[in-house]
Order: sequence, then C-alpha cells, then structure tokens
Amino acid sequence: MRQAIKKTLGTAGIGIPMKWLIRMSGEDLMLPYYHAVSDNPMPHVENVYPVRSVKRFRKDLDFLLKHFEPVGLDELTSARDTRRSKPAIFLSFDDGLSEIYHVVSPLLIAKGIPAAFFVNTGFIDNRDLFYRYKSSLLIDRFESIKYSPSVTELLQSRYHLASPNKKCVREFLLELSYENRRVFDEVGKLVDLDFKTFLKVKKPYMSMEQIKELSDRGFYIGAHSKDHPHFADLKGIERLNQFKDSMIYLRDALDLRYGIFSFPFSDDGVPSEFFSAMKSADMPELHASFGTAGLKNDPEENHFHRIQMETGHTSARRIIKGEYLYFLGKGAVGKNILKRP
Repeated sequence: MRQAIKKTLGTAGIGIPMKWLIRMSGEDLMLPYYHAVSDNPMPHVENVYPVRSVKRFRKDLDFLLKHFEPVGLDELTSARDTRRSKPAIFLSFDDGLSEIYHVVSPLLIAKGIPAAFFVNTGFIDNRDLFYRYKSSLLIDRFESIKYSPSVTELLQSRYHLASPNKKCVREFLLELSYENRRVFDEVGKLVDLDFKTFLKVKKPYMSMEQIKELSDRGFYIGAHSKDHPHFADLKGIERLNQFKDSMIYLRDALDLRYGIFSFPFSDDGVPSEFFSAMKSADMPELHASFGTAGLKNDPEENHFHRIQMETGHTSARRIIKGEYLYFLGKGAVGKNILKRP
C-alpha cells in the first residue's frame, strides 16, 4: 500500500523540480539500494524482487548523478551537516549476488561512484541459498513445467493448502517463513529441484575472492546477517548472534577497518534495546547501520534508511520524487519520525 501511494505521488509530481522537493523537505541525503542488475533471467530472484535491467540501471545512475553527489562512508555520517554543491547520495546493494561483481561494479567504476555491498556470510562461496530465493526457484519450476495433478494435490494435503491450483501453491511458497525454511527442501525433492546443484552450477553468489577484489577496489563491504532472517521475528540472543557473527566474519576475512550492517528485509519491529546492544563494548565496532523505511528520520545515531529502487519499470525520477512527496505529506501530520517498540 505504501509503495503504491509513493508510485502514484511520483507520477503526479513528475513535473515538480527536484531542487524544490529537496528544499521543501530539508532532506539532502538520499540512500537508494538494489539487489541485482541483469539482462539475463534470474529465476531465483524474479519472483521475490523485480530485477533492474542494465539499461534502466544506467538511466537511474544518470538521473541520480544529475541531482546528487555520491559520498563515501567517511562522509556519510556528516553528510547532513556538510555544505556541498549538490545533496548527497550513498548507494548500496544487498544479498551479495554474483551480478554485483560481474555487472554492477564495472558500471560503478566507470562512473566513479562509491557503493556498499552487503553480504550474507552464510551464502558466500555459494554455501547455501536464501530461503526466499528457494521459493522463487520453486515458483518458476511450477509455472514452467506442467506437473501431474497428483503432485499439487500432495502439496495441498501435506501442507493444508486451500486448493492445489498454481495460485495457491505460489502464495504458500511466498508466505513460508524463515522458521519453516526446511519445507523448501521438502518441496524441492518433490519436483526434483536440487538447490545444492543449483548453487554449484549457477553460482548465484559472489565468492570470497570476488568480495576481496571489490574491497581492494575501494567498495565498502558490509554484513547483512548470516542467512537473511527477519530480525523482528528472532529472539534476543538469535538476533545478536546474526549481527555479531556476520560482522566478525567479514572483519576478520577482509581485515576491515570499519563496520557496517544492513538489516535483512527491514528493521521494522526491532526494539530500541537492540540498537543499544549493537553498540555495546562486547560487540564488533559499528560505524553505520541501515534500514529500509525510505525517506525517514530516525532517532538512532548513524542509522540510515534506504529507498528500494526495484519497483518494476518505474523510473528513478518517479521513485525519488514519490519518496519526497510522501515525506512531505507525512511531515504535515507529524509522522516522519520513526518510532520503535
């Protein structure tokens, strides 16, 4: 619902100059983020996130560079207090997919744009696959192959689906939670989809060697948890371990002198106590953390909210303008400050 409103606002406000929106909002720091950019099919992603084409991504970059000045991590925390010719932009990418190395990084290098790549440490070197990507592969399998009715009827019986039709199967697979992720392997066996073989053959994630190369080239590498759970659904110790273990793993493997973390899915519902725990003395050093609430003010110091740029074929111009107009509208009723449980 929120994304639909922003999209409508972006379309309605297409003729409003960007400088007016920036001036009226007082917000001169923008943090767009993506997952992948590719012209090739990505069945493990396409049923979860829309994939940006190379052409569309190039247009996004041209628009962003016209109105914003890219900044690095060192400048990020002081971006709102620094006078500059253009407002600041900090670009990031989640999940550590191989397209980051093969497609995205060459485009960014060519334009001289710094960026942060957030990786799930349990998936590096293709050791495992994000459970939502398993759901996307299974949906692709069910939609591309005509299975015997006995297969979907078995699914209906075993997992209590309302119906054995493809729509119910799709909804079932998309609604499965992190806690029930073992079900994906069970369904995979039923339709002869071996996720280990997919990882070995397709190599959807970056290797540690590739990540090190990107780090050496000046890109920022951050943690995105171990295996991409929704943090609001985790117990306290599980949440801390997902944060701590992934941060330490990358710090030691890459000899990092900084620490950054982006919440998988979002930080919505994560209690304020956890943000204090992340900064405690027994935790790895954290310079900045990132959520996905869009253009939003957050009381947590050095916690930044990003804007998802993967909204079908919507242009960056409409996405960014929609964010500004939504921010202005929420500000009019005093709802631009994020509140935590």
